[in-house]
Amino acid sequence: MSNQITGRLTWFGQTVQIPSKNGGNPFLKREFLLDATIHDPYTGERSQYENILLLEVSGEKCAELDNFRVGDVITVSFALQGREWTNQDGQTKRMVSIRCYKLEARKPVQQPAQPFQQPTSQPGTDMQQFPPQVDDNGNPKDDLPF
Repeated sequence: MSNQITGRLTWFGQTVQIPSKNGGNPFLKREFLLDATIHDPYTGERSQYENILLLEVSGEKCAELDNFRVGDVITVSFALQGREWTNQDGQTKRMVSIRCYKLEARKPVQQPAQPFQQPTSQPGTDMQQFPPQVDDNGNPKDDLPF
């Protein structure tokens, strides 16, 4: 199951190289902030409860962030990754990170080819020209099956 979230890119940092413990290639990671605060679908008003997430990409995906600009709306596919370790004092520690594996620019909404035409007559005037259909008892006809 894929986890996805869409939001506005508000910041991205530089690529950080973390040296390998065994002398291999360094680990590359890059963090970025995604503002996924919801907006009311009817009024467009921003929620008072912010949802700003610190996410990260690693490896080759670090360079992919250069394709975006601050303010772009993107959809991020991610996986939660966790690990556990014991520190020098014998305490068990846990860490969870959000690793992004796919970044997609949100496509702009397509405008209709023909603009919507408003009716030229006043609302309700067309209905007044024709009397409603009635049955034999004088009740309005109803096509509903219930």
